[in-house]
Amino acid sequence: MTLKRLTFFLAVTVLLSACGDDTPGETTPAVKPEAKQTAQATKKSNEVKSAGGVSVSIIPANPTASDCLRVVIQGSPGRSAVAWSVNGSIVSTGSDTGICPEHYRRDDIVTVEVGTKDQGAKASVTIGNSPPRIVDISSSPDEIFAGTDIHVEPIAEDADDDDVTFSFQWLINGEENPNYTEATLPGNAFIKGDELQVLVTPNDFYVDGPVYESYATHVPNAPPRIISEPPIEISSLDYLYQVEVSDPDDSQFTYRLDEGPEGMEIDPASGLVSWSLSDVEPGEYKIAIIVTDPEGAEGAQEYNLTLGAPQ
Repeated sequence: MTLKRLTFFLAVTVLLSACGDDTPGETTPAVKPEAKQTAQATKKSNEVKSAGGVSVSIIPANPTASDCLRVVIQGSPGRSAVAWSVNGSIVSTGSDTGICPEHYRRDDIVTVEVGTKDQGAKASVTIGNSPPRIVDISSSPDEIFAGTDIHVEPIAEDADDDDVTFSFQWLINGEENPNYTEATLPGNAFIKGDELQVLVTPNDFYVDGPVYESYATHVPNAPPRIISEPPIEISSLDYLYQVEVSDPDDSQFTYRLDEGPEGMEIDPASGLVSWSLSDVEPGEYKIAIIVTDPEGAEGAQEYNLTLGAPQ
């Protein structure tokens, strides 16, 4: 072997970096029956031919449209050129020992030839299906409280441009519940203090992609909300208003007047507002009510009350 030929041999055995994006820790995709047939057909279509003590192999052995291909050469080929072809058509010649997905797609047959007929080799692989993967996910609403439905919207990418569908599994305190397998988790499924997660699996009809596992979210205490409307008509000399509160977590509250006219009171336990209108001057009065739950979360209501002159 001449020094020139040895130098070439060393050069072509260097592996080029693959341009595929392998995400660590992702679940191995589950293959559907029809996809298994495709995988078996792929293995049968792989072909290796060699002569003169030269052998080549293409890695990865079962590529997809998201993988770059690399050739590994053993022995000393009769000439230095490396030829790549896709479905019988040459796409690259020269010294490139790698080829990337811009040249092929699923079901294409990629062949590499090195050397001559008497002292060279060639190998072929069939491009298999590329599983989809989730690249982003959004959820609504921004604030999650018991009683509020939660909806998630995943976004996936697929190297084969297949339509992607999703399956969902919600986890409440780490436990899967077979009743909650839709994109929306009903608000009555959880309470304050629960830990929520969702597992999302993309599928391109051929195969499931890696399962996306969301971060765990703890359901916080919801602030109380005043749902009653103050009376706007006054038919007696006593103004009465029973404050009503909605809160998915608590039923006991503390009430106070943050602002109000002289003589107006609110029962701190029941939320009943009372005000004697005797000797009250006509005019507009601003009223602000605060309700507090046992954990200190607050809700508020503000309104103006207008008193006219006696008729």
